[in-house]
Amino acid sequence: MASLACKMARTLPKTPTRMLGAAVRKMHSRSSGLMEPLEKPWPYKSWGYSYPLSLIDGTTKRFKDNSKLVVVEGPPALDKTKFAKELAEEFGMLYVPGFTMDDFYINAYGYDLRELDFVFKYTRNKCFDEKLFAQDPTANDHGLDRMLYQSHVKRYVKYVDMLAHIFNTGQGVVTERSPHSDWVYFEAAYQQGWISKTTRKHYFKLRDLMMCEILRPNLIVYLDAPVDVVQRKIRERAEKTHPWEKNSPVYENTGYLNHLYNDLFKKQYLQEAGIHSYVLTYDWSEGGDTEVVVEDIERMDMDYHDKYDRQQLDWRMLTEDNFGQARLNYTGEQKHRILGGFCTGWHFADDIILTSDEALEAEQVRSRLPGSKYTKGFNVSMGDPDPFFGILQTGKSIPEMMYEDNLIKPENTMENNALLYGDSVREKARAEGDKDWWKKGWETWTPHLAESKSSFA
Repeated sequence: MASLACKMARTLPKTPTRMLGAAVRKMHSRSSGLMEPLEKPWPYKSWGYSYPLSLIDGTTKRFKDNSKLVVVEGPPALDKTKFAKELAEEFGMLYVPGFTMDDFYINAYGYDLRELDFVFKYTRNKCFDEKLFAQDPTANDHGLDRMLYQSHVKRYVKYVDMLAHIFNTGQGVVTERSPHSDWVYFEAAYQQGWISKTTRKHYFKLRDLMMCEILRPNLIVYLDAPVDVVQRKIRERAEKTHPWEKNSPVYENTGYLNHLYNDLFKKQYLQEAGIHSYVLTYDWSEGGDTEVVVEDIERMDMDYHDKYDRQQLDWRMLTEDNFGQARLNYTGEQKHRILGGFCTGWHFADDIILTSDEALEAEQVRSRLPGSKYTKGFNVSMGDPDPFFGILQTGKSIPEMMYEDNLIKPENTMENNALLYGDSVREKARAEGDKDWWKKGWETWTPHLAESKSSFA
């Protein structure tokens, strides 16, 4: 059984006053026999949600004891994924995997943009992910700047989708990491000299603008271990499943890990987060028992707070109208108003934003990744129906499609004779049954490839 270091974020008042609010109750596990069954969920993925629909479908009726958002945090190599899945299963909640750069580079049809790295002429268009970060955090001309920024944006979007799930189904969510804690990774990387001052400045500018739009987690579970233990576990998994982490200049950097997890995470982020979210911290050096955590959560009085207590304040909305408005914010057209905050001016962030030539190259190559020319459901070449029927199939509105990750502007990708010739080469290879057909024909478009054709043919 894991050694336990459980701490409550705040001391509950001696004379509590129960506040009217659907998501501030005590949680119950499956084994307790007290877990409430969920109501029929609203089909928000196909119907969306709008003010007229709010008049016929209320929100608070679906909120139950476990309609909460739980975030699992902590250093790598501590089996956080396994723990998060077990926790979700025990409380009947939805497990949502934490964002990785796989989610960014692999499109909806399973094709990986990283396999086209050889095409790019510009270094800053080459892919940068967690594997390359472990090997060289300064690679690809400030690739880490762009990775941290892209992962923050996508993690934020994913977090909004999790809130939409809770408000439309009543089912709670367990996930790994949240956009609220991203600042510690930016700060630690900046202190190491791995990202630029302009990137850090732009991120904190966005943080001030965007964090107020999303609710804080109800509960943060932090799985902890001393840095030397974390490094030992990373070395062990590098021998088995993560060879790119072997002798990593990142994970062998004790100063970096100490600063990130001891100084920034535990002494700053968790202390500040504990004002509004419950925080449970466990020593997970040798693994742990999920049942212990479940029992601790069930003992927590999450339903009583003083009127002016900031604990769980985000979720104490008091009235049906307020809950309905939050649901509109995360599900309806207001969602796109929120996400539009990422379009704020950022022209000084030179290590994030691409030049016009770099951006054009990136868009043209990505448009040739099978299934990425148009948003999912509208790529006829991938077996999708005619575009008119695709609208009926996807159930997506135009604003929703505007924020799809893989929506490429066709006018930037079609008027290039060399690119179009490459298309014919690729289609011929596809017709001949070549499984790597989409990697062919690029030397006609990018002259530098003709000199090294043998390296990728």
